[in-house]
Amino acid sequence: MAPPFIFDFSNKTPNMRYVEQPQAESVKSGELNLCPYTIPQLKDIVKEIEHSSASIDKDRFVSDLFECGAIAISNQVDLCQRDKREERYLQIIGRYKPNEQKELATVFGKLYALLSSVVYDDGKFNDYLGELFMKCNLGSKHAGQFFTPYHISHFVALATLDKDTVFSTIASKNLITISDPCCGGGGLLVAALEVLKSYDINYARDCLIDCSDIDLRCVHMTYLQLSLAGVPAIVKHQDALTRKIWGIWLTPAFMFQHLRFQKYLHP
Repeated sequence: MAPPFIFDFSNKTPNMRYVEQPQAESVKSGELNLCPYTIPQLKDIVKEIEHSSASIDKDRFVSDLFECGAIAISNQVDLCQRDKREERYLQIIGRYKPNEQKELATVFGKLYALLSSVVYDDGKFNDYLGELFMKCNLGSKHAGQFFTPYHISHFVALATLDKDTVFSTIASKNLITISDPCCGGGGLLVAALEVLKSYDINYARDCLIDCSDIDLRCVHMTYLQLSLAGVPAIVKHQDALTRKIWGIWLTPAFMFQHLRFQKYLHP
C-alpha cells in the first residue's frame, strides 16, 4: 500500500516558480493527482487502537506504534543507524504476542496510508498523530501534555509564512528553512507545509526543516508526519535549553538529497 514519494527533488528551476501563475492546465482539465487508495479515517484508526489495546496498556501500545513505525521508515534510508535501531525494534516487538504484533502492524499500515495521503491532491493536511493522541485520552497522563488544535497551528503558520517573503527567500537562497526547537508532534510544521503547498512551493525540494523535542515520543510523531509528507527534515531528540542531543532522525526526503543538505547537520 506504500505510495511512492512523488515530489521532484531535482535542483532545476522551473520557469513558473516565484511568480504568480494562473491555474495549472492539469488542474483545469481535471487531471488531478489523486490518491490511488481509499484514505483511512482517523476515527476508524482510533477505534482499532482501542480494540487492539484492550488487553494491553494503551499508552504503551501507542508509544510502540509510533516508535516502531519511525524505525521502520528510518531503516529504509539511514543505513548508518540501521543496526542499532533494528535491535531496538526487535526489543519492542518481542514484548508482544504474535496476534498483537499483527494488530500493531495493521494499525501502522493504516496510519502510514493516512499520513502519506497528504502528498495527493485529494489528501488533507492535519496533525493526525496529535489528534490521535488526544482522542485516545493520553494527554492528561503526561504532565499536562496536550497538542495544539490544527486550525490554530494553520493560522499561526499562515501568519508567519508571508507569501512574498517565502518567494523572495527561495529565489535568493534556493531554499527556505524552518526551525522549531520544541516541535511536539509536528502539527505546526505540517501546517507550514500546507501553507507552502498552497503557494505552489515544492517543499520537497525548496524547504528544509530542522526541529527538536525533549520528549522521544514527540520526536517519533514528528518524524513520521514529516517523513510521510515528503519533506527534507532533521528531527532531533534534544534538550532545547542545554542543546544536548540524544539522537537524530533524518527523513527519507533528506536522505535522498543528502549531498545537498548534509552541511546543515550539526554535531
